[in-house]
Amino acid sequence: MILRFVAVLAVVVAFIATGSTGAAASADQRPIAVFVTLPMTNGFADATDALVETLGVVHEALDAAETFRVVDRPQESDAVLTILGRGTGDVELTAALQGLDPAVVASPVMLRADERYVEAMLAVGACGDAAASPASHSASASCYRKIVVGLSGRDVRRGASRSARNPWAACADALARDVRAWVSQNANRLLALRG
Repeated sequence: MILRFVAVLAVVVAFIATGSTGAAASADQRPIAVFVTLPMTNGFADATDALVETLGVVHEALDAAETFRVVDRPQESDAVLTILGRGTGDVELTAALQGLDPAVVASPVMLRADERYVEAMLAVGACGDAAASPASHSASASCYRKIVVGLSGRDVRRGASRSARNPWAACADALARDVRAWVSQNANRLLALRG
């Protein structure tokens, strides 16, 4: 009888040890976490009604992603997405991109004069305050920042009714697709940085 009890106890202990190891391994394999925020200056959000509205539609578009999860605190994130602004036409976008830190990766964007856009910045690594402020310079070589621009009218496969309700929703959907693509292509590097 005692031998059976010891055998059952050994099985239970082995099961618990295997289960806890599996839980630790699965914690390392959590999806990439993205924190969405507004630009910050000296700890204060540079909020306007337009930016807050844009943050909401981008957050909604990102919540639908299956390749990563949106988190509520920057400490929980692998990448920070800062909503920089929105506008119409290439003149506004060009002016916005020229005002950025030269260390920020900003690809050229072709758009029509009447086309809307939402502009955001992805930041990864030891960026400090530069993660949410495109104009501040990052002294860290391990800080990566990239501009992502979501354009309206390019792809209306999804969200046509959303676009009718809110003209910025199409831009947010396009931005979310680009962020999903970036996260998918950089997932291994992001997981390695997670440590």
